[in-house]
Amino acid sequence: MSKIKRVTLVQPASTGGNFEYIAIPRQGMLFLSGALAQWQGLNLYERDIWFEDRSGPMDPNKDLEGVDILLVTALINEAPRAYQIARAAKQFHPDLITVGGGPQMSPLPEEAFEYGHFDVIVNREGEDIIGQLCDLLLEHRGPDRNKYLSKMPGISYRQDGKVVQTRRAGLVSPDFVELPDFRSIRGLTPAHPMAGGVLETVRGCTEKCTYCQVIQQFLGYRLISRETELKRLTQLHELAADGLIHTSRGGKFHVFISDDLHTPPLRAVKYRDERLARLKAWKGHTDGMYMICQARVEVGQDPELAQAVAEANIKMIYAGVESDNAENLKLVRKRQEPGQVHKDLQTLNQMGFAVVAMTIIGLPYDTEDSIMSMADWITGISKYQTANLLTPLPATSNWTDLKPLNERGELLQPGEMRPYHLYTGRQIVFQDPRWSLQESQALFNRYSAKLNPVDNLYARIFRILKSYQLRLSSSRRDLGDTLSNRITEATEVLRSWSDPMSMAGKEFGENLSQRVGELTENLRASAKPLATARRDLAESVGMRVNELAEALRNLSDPLTAGSKDVAANISARITELSDMLNRVTVEQPRSTAQTDD
Repeated sequence: MSKIKRVTLVQPASTGGNFEYIAIPRQGMLFLSGALAQWQGLNLYERDIWFEDRSGPMDPNKDLEGVDILLVTALINEAPRAYQIARAAKQFHPDLITVGGGPQMSPLPEEAFEYGHFDVIVNREGEDIIGQLCDLLLEHRGPDRNKYLSKMPGISYRQDGKVVQTRRAGLVSPDFVELPDFRSIRGLTPAHPMAGGVLETVRGCTEKCTYCQVIQQFLGYRLISRETELKRLTQLHELAADGLIHTSRGGKFHVFISDDLHTPPLRAVKYRDERLARLKAWKGHTDGMYMICQARVEVGQDPELAQAVAEANIKMIYAGVESDNAENLKLVRKRQEPGQVHKDLQTLNQMGFAVVAMTIIGLPYDTEDSIMSMADWITGISKYQTANLLTPLPATSNWTDLKPLNERGELLQPGEMRPYHLYTGRQIVFQDPRWSLQESQALFNRYSAKLNPVDNLYARIFRILKSYQLRLSSSRRDLGDTLSNRITEATEVLRSWSDPMSMAGKEFGENLSQRVGELTENLRASAKPLATARRDLAESVGMRVNELAEALRNLSDPLTAGSKDVAANISARITELSDMLNRVTVEQPRSTAQTDD
């Protein structure tokens, strides 16, 4: 017989200060949660996805009480916080099972075990094994556990003081989980919606840029099925309709096509043709969406594909420009030429796209003068920009080729952990004869001051969203107070008719009195949920309460007191109102769950 277990999935707060981290829920935990939801094994898993950038910091002592398994992922600058959460979880809850993963811990399991005290690390993707792994860890807690772990593909665990990695064969289907589990996000309610939805259509990349983790974390280039794409678009519409994605007054909502979508260039003919066909099939499925994707600038050389992108309601394109120096691009295996990039960006601008040019500074052929010159060029050819100093990431060649610094700007000493909180792209974190750590910070500030950072746009969106949430909260409080008053008024009228002898027609009196009592209790139990229920439902209940109270007043009129029709009408109204209140108690937990953060 299946047993119910509680799983918390946490993405630690980022030190990068990037609004996109809050706007765009990272996909990993959504798909892992979806995998646990569809798992059919020894246990059933209740899931709680905690994005600290969105829901605030977790208290491992209080917030993990009663939790059976903790899953933790992290990007590089989130690693210290991830390790802190995992260590504290073990300290306060020694029997809690902890599993780490993601692009930081997958290639560095030794570090994750040392600083995070995890039980297991999942290597690369894990949707296909997470259910089986959780069952295994729950069922085998003794010294024989490693015997079972050794047969689990794609994980790392400790045995006799050493880290053991198991081999995995093949790759996870990118739609092993068809629909990401948005509804398990902690605190996701109409009062606190996502700023935008997120859509994953592909994993991996056709390119081999040396600075990028995607190539190692998501091997190959794997498209989800066309049917799954459309299902995920439908899911986003449903989330927006339920108020879980912020929708503008004009009825539009933002959708971020996840960062690992690189619309392939013409040279990748098969993938390019498939992407074109899919974009055309999106017609009618993306109405009301303002979509944002990441693409290579070469899309500007492909009018047919670019037009299909525009007609699919993709309005903003993040374009990987990186550098305006051909030698830099060649060195990092970015297969593009600056002169052609300029032409492509011009084309995309002329087509009406809002272009976000992504740039990397601190590449080997950069100088301070060339960096400032690139700022002048890139702001003239794109609407928004992003900026990052070259940062070594695990599983890339830069990780081993560049000598890391500690937080004092000195060479990292044996036994020191890298200062991951500085791995934000805002300073150089490796030895560079051109700039010290502090000098690189000043360089970044001078460069970014000349840009129109896309972060400013997201900051504005969040100010608008915060204002909307405050207005919504105020209006819901007003609605709740109004409903409470209506319910009190109706209850008083109902009480006056609770005595069967005061009813005209005793055969109706006893039955109606009993139903009045039941409805009164139902009204009282529903008062609090009604205050936060969806507005249309709450208003309908309020209207029915008013109608019922009016009908009961009519019944008190001596001229109608003997009317069986009036009593029957009241009975019907009670039935209708009870049904609506049942909808509140059924639907409300879904829309207000996990608001105790």
